Amino acid sequence: MAAAIIVITLAAAALIGIMSRRRAVSGDLASWSIGGRSFGTVLFWVLAAGEIYSTATFLGASGGAYSLGAAAMWTTAYGTIAMCLGYLYLPRLWRYANDHGLMTQADYFAHRFNSRWIGALFGVVGVAFMIPYIEIQLLGFGQILEVTTKGALPREASMLVAFAVVAVFVYLSGMHATALVSILKDILMVAAIVIVGVWIPLHYFGSYASVVDKVQDQHPGLLALNGLTEQHTSLWMMTTLIGSGLAFFMFPHSTAAIFSAKSEHTVRRNMVFLPFYSVLLFLPVLVGLTALLVIPGIQGPASNGVLLNLTVETLPPWLVGVVGAGGALAAIVPVSLLVLQSATQLSKNVFRDAFAPNASDGSVLRMSRIMVLVVMGVSLTIALTAPTLLVNLLQIGQVGVSQFVPAVLLGLFWKRLSTAATMAGAAVGLGLVAWSVLTSTPIVLGCNIGFVALAVNLTVTVVGSLVVASDVAEEKTPEGVAA
Repeated sequence: MAAAIIVITLAAAALIGIMSRRRAVSGDLASWSIGGRSFGTVLFWVLAAGEIYSTATFLGASGGAYSLGAAAMWTTAYGTIAMCLGYLYLPRLWRYANDHGLMTQADYFAHRFNSRWIGALFGVVGVAFMIPYIEIQLLGFGQILEVTTKGALPREASMLVAFAVVAVFVYLSGMHATALVSILKDILMVAAIVIVGVWIPLHYFGSYASVVDKVQDQHPGLLALNGLTEQHTSLWMMTTLIGSGLAFFMFPHSTAAIFSAKSEHTVRRNMVFLPFYSVLLFLPVLVGLTALLVIPGIQGPASNGVLLNLTVETLPPWLVGVVGAGGALAAIVPVSLLVLQSATQLSKNVFRDAFAPNASDGSVLRMSRIMVLVVMGVSLTIALTAPTLLVNLLQIGQVGVSQFVPAVLLGLFWKRLSTAATMAGAAVGLGLVAWSVLTSTPIVLGCNIGFVALAVNLTVTVVGSLVVASDVAEEKTPEGVAA
């Protein structure tokens, strides 16, 4: 029964995605890539909240609680910090993009720094950060379907299904498909989180208090920062939250979701209410703690599957199907948005801006649709044949996009910002992130390496802009940048 529910849900998602083609303007790149900037409160809500409820919620939060205890609680809070920060700058970013007809994050960099080559460079770097993210979502999709169907839908076959579903509706309908399928995803995902978060802990221990008490008795220190290791201190937690909150909207696909809103008021209003959407994130954490008591001894990456294991063992088959369907769509929707923006940046900002400046929007749209298949094919091939090759790149990506913060925020609010200083700061920051991954040094001076790299990046950018005469003179700064 679980397999049937999941298959029906995926078929419904594909149908919704294909049918949404009627909402798009045929041949219009803006309509395909950012929904024509037409999304109101509901559609923008589900797109902007996409990172809150993804496979990371399903697998990462519970697995982190199982392995790290209190240190995993950052997953429940960084989204709220991101929305609070977003309230301050995202409406201005939307206005800037709307005024200048920007469709991608790379468009912003190209326009703000008056260089299509800078846009192309950021476009390539952004895609490099997104491809391993796509791979992780595909692997999570395969794991969810394989476990919840007890092998009826094997992992490899499941990932092929994900490829087919995403490729078809993104190719045909673009952002409109992603937005409409997101509504179904959010309904099922919230239902799934409530089901497992309420049912499983109460089924085994009768109350949440009993879960916490037993974990404290059997695993002293697990529920306190610095309880298990000397690294996960309150300083680490604060720098992780700040860095992750700043990076939340720095992925290119998250920026595109902002551009899809119909007005800056829509963006601002959603930033006010989206933090309430994070309230349920403590439930997967409680499931992870429950799993620690019920199925102890799981080590390493396998701990990410504890929520699924308890779901299959505890819930009736039809509810397992609902949970599996919600988890599957929680992978499908982010993948579709990631693929859409990867394809658009490669076609628009790399192909046209760098090599074929006279190419029409129609030509770029046709190439973008082809690149959807290419990006999905590359990601799927790596996921199937060498899933561990991109682990380091994924780690770079998660903290790497935070190095875009000075270029985005200072670019919006400071006319004296120097292009050369911004590029130097980004290079130093990304270099520190790469060093941390290659040397397995995620924490420096008690702080998250992403935060440290961002601080160095920001220092280089600001000092460089103050010391060196700005190569983007104030009178040439694009309209829309504050003083």
